[in-house]
Amino acid sequence: MTEATLLRQQDVLAKFGEMALRSENLDDILMEACRLVGEALGTELAKVMEVQADGLTLRVRAGVGWKPGVVGHITVAAVRGSSEGYALKTGEPVMSVDIDQETRFEYADFIKGHGVKSIVSVIILGAEGKGPFGILQVDSRSRGHFVERDTKFLRGYANLVAAAVDRLQVGQRMRAAQAELRVSEGALRKANETLEERVAERTQAFEAEHAHRELAEEKLRQSQKMEAIGQLTGGIAHDFNNLLTGITGSLDLIRRRMDAGRTQDIARFMDAASTSAQRAAALTHRLLAFARRQSLDAKPSDVNALIASMDDMLRRTLGEQVRFEVVLGAGLWPALTDANQLENAILNLTLNARDAMPDGGRLRIETTNTHMDASQSLVGEEVTPGPYIVVCVSDTGPGMTPEVVAKAFDPFYSTKPLGQGTGLGLSMIYGFAKQSGGHVRIDSVVGDGTTVKLYLPRSNSAEALIGEADEAATPRGRGEDVLVVEDDPTVRLLIIEVLTELGYVGHVAADSREALPILRSDQSIDLMVSDVGLPGLNGRKLADLARDIRPGLKVLFVTGYAESAAVRGDFLASGMDLLTKPFTLDALGAKIREMIES
Repeated sequence: MTEATLLRQQDVLAKFGEMALRSENLDDILMEACRLVGEALGTELAKVMEVQADGLTLRVRAGVGWKPGVVGHITVAAVRGSSEGYALKTGEPVMSVDIDQETRFEYADFIKGHGVKSIVSVIILGAEGKGPFGILQVDSRSRGHFVERDTKFLRGYANLVAAAVDRLQVGQRMRAAQAELRVSEGALRKANETLEERVAERTQAFEAEHAHRELAEEKLRQSQKMEAIGQLTGGIAHDFNNLLTGITGSLDLIRRRMDAGRTQDIARFMDAASTSAQRAAALTHRLLAFARRQSLDAKPSDVNALIASMDDMLRRTLGEQVRFEVVLGAGLWPALTDANQLENAILNLTLNARDAMPDGGRLRIETTNTHMDASQSLVGEEVTPGPYIVVCVSDTGPGMTPEVVAKAFDPFYSTKPLGQGTGLGLSMIYGFAKQSGGHVRIDSVVGDGTTVKLYLPRSNSAEALIGEADEAATPRGRGEDVLVVEDDPTVRLLIIEVLTELGYVGHVAADSREALPILRSDQSIDLMVSDVGLPGLNGRKLADLARDIRPGLKVLFVTGYAESAAVRGDFLASGMDLLTKPFTLDALGAKIREMIES
C-alpha cells in the first residue's frame, strides 16, 4: 500500500467520523458512507443494503453511481449461493475479483446490468444483542480492482458505519422516550399515588439509553484510535523495510563479489550497508524520542556555545539561497538537557525551515531567557512554572494552516512530497522536549512563515557546562581485563573482537548466571560491560551484586532500550556509565578507556 493510498484512506475515515458525529439523519450518513468509501478505493459504485424484518431480504437503502430506481427500491435475497447470504452467515468479508468467472456465488441482474466486474461485501454489525444491520458493498467496473488489503480497510470502515448507525438509533429511541415522557406527564399528574414510581422507571430507562449511547460513541473513538495505531505501525514497517533492503542487499553483493574474487569495489557496498544501518539507528532514536523513552544524559549545557559550534555546518547545509542569522541572547542561563539530542533537534528544525523555502528566504535562530507560569498552558498541556531557556527557529516560508499545525507533531505526518521525509522529525523534537521537562510550540501564519520555540528547563547545578564536544582517536588498552555480559551472541562477538583489537583481555558471559562465578573467582576484572535487558537478573541488579563481591567495580551499561534507564541520572550510580545501542566501535573503545582511567 502506497503512502498516498494510506493517507487517502485515513482522510476518508476522519471525514466520515466527523460527519457521523454531527448528522442526525441516517440516510444522509449512509449516503456519505457510500460516497467516501468509493473515494477511498477509487471506484464510482457503492451501496448499503439493509436487512429487512424477515432476516433474508436486503433492500438497497443508500448508494452512489446507480441508475434511478435502484436505491430505495431494489431488494436482494440473502440466500445460499449468494455472496450476501455468505457474508451475513459467516460475518467475514467476501471479495470477487471477476464476477463473470465467479463459481461460488450468483450476483443480481441489476449489478451485472451496471457493468460491475469486481465486488467486495462487508457486514455492518447491529447493536449488541441484535442481528446485523446490513451489508456494505463496493463495486467496480474493472476486473481485479480490489485486493486483499482493501478488505481490512473496509472491515474497519464498516465498523465505523455500524457505530454511527447504532448512535443514531440510540438517539432516536432516546428522543422517542423523551417525547413519550412529555405526553404522559398529564396522566402522571392525575395519578399522584403512582407518580414517584413512574418517574423512577422513566429515569432508569433514560439512564440506560444514555449509557448505551456513550458505549456506541466509545466504540467509534476506539475504531479511530486503532486506525491511528495502524498508521504508525505501517509507517515504521515501510521505513524499516527500505533500510533492511539496503543492508541485506549490500551484504549479499559483498558476499557474491568475494566469492568471485572481485574485492576491489566492495567498499562502496560496505558504505551503503553502513549508511542504511545508521539511518535505521536514527529512526529508532526518533521513535524512542517521540515515545519519551530515549536515554537522556541531561547535564548543564551552554546552549549559546553549542549553537555557535554548529554555525559552519548549518551554513553549509542551508546553501547560498537562504540568508542565515543567529542572535544569541546575552546572559543566557545554562540549560539542563542532553547536548547531543539538543543538537539533533536544532539540526532537524533548521532542515525543516530550509525545506519550507525552496526558492530561498531568511532563517533565524535566537536564544533568550524566559519565565513560564500555569496561565501559559495550552489546551491539553501542563506547564511547570519556572525559568526556561528558549531556542527559536524562524523561517519566511509559506507558513502552515491551523489544521496542519494541529497534526505537525503526529508521527509519520508530513507535508513534504512522498519520499522526501519520514514525518518523524517534529515528533522526535516533541518527545525530546517533554522528556527533558520542557515544551515545544509552533507559531505559524499562512504567508508569514513559521516559528518553532523549544523551551528547555534552566539548570541550577554548579557542574561544568557542556558545549562543543572534542574528537580524538580511539585510545588503546594496556592488557586490562574486561568482563562482557551480553545475551545477544552477535553483539557479544563484536564487543569481544573490538576489545581484543584494542589491546584488552575479554571475558565472556551470556547472562548473570554465567557472570557471577567469574565475579566470585580470583580472575582480575578492571571493568564490567553489561547489557541492561538481560534474561533473568537484569544488568542493573547484576551490577549491584557485582559491587557486593567487588566493591568499587566500574560498570558500563549498553542498551538498545530500557525504560528504567530513560534518565541516566536516576539509573546510574557513581562509577557507572551508559552507552546506547547501536554504537560505533570507536565510541565503545573511547568510553571503555575513559572509564578505566577515571
